[in-house]
Amino acid sequence: MRLSESLEDYLEVIALLIASEGHAHTKEIAERMGVKMPSVTGALRQLKQLGYIDYNTHYPVTLTPEGQSIADKVLLRHEVLKKFFSEILGLLPDKASETACRIEHAVDEDTINRFMIFSEAIEKRSDAKKLQIYLSEAVEYLNSGSDSSNICVLSELPRGKKGIVEAIGRNLTAEENELKLKAGDKVTLQKISLDKSSCTVDIEDGVRITLPCSTAENIWIKY
Repeated sequence: MRLSESLEDYLEVIALLIASEGHAHTKEIAERMGVKMPSVTGALRQLKQLGYIDYNTHYPVTLTPEGQSIADKVLLRHEVLKKFFSEILGLLPDKASETACRIEHAVDEDTINRFMIFSEAIEKRSDAKKLQIYLSEAVEYLNSGSDSSNICVLSELPRGKKGIVEAIGRNLTAEENELKLKAGDKVTLQKISLDKSSCTVDIEDGVRITLPCSTAENIWIKY
């Protein structure tokens, strides 16, 4: 039987208190969760009936092996999601943890395993280096405090829309930037080939050129 989000939170908090303080008293659980004592005692009685904790009003709460197993799974889900939101999506630590708390109960073990594979591939694989750089640049715009809704890479510029080069991505070498585009240049994306390998772009003075999408993907545009 899948526990409710609230009861999973109780097991998670009990495990964290035991790990950090060496014990989990009812009052400490209430303080950590920000709830009143009657709510805590009611939840602990449910968990005891289900066989997940050992609970006596005069002693600290302890986890049974079954309770510890569930707590470990909840903690793992939280840590995987927090790491993904913080290190991959670039959220500040507090917001990453808060977001993980809201989502951790809605995902199953299979989904978490996929999060782990995805995160570790971006973090550790050498062939993901360019993706790491792209993500860091994108997150920098999101964190800049300015309106990032009208900033994109050239390959994603709305068709026929004129934009201004904001920056040349670090993934684009000088040799690959054959057009020698620089910040401030005006460009318009006309079309992308059906196979997504090249795009047609108008630059200043009415010059129309074709360039690889791999190049356009690393030219940041403001429009």
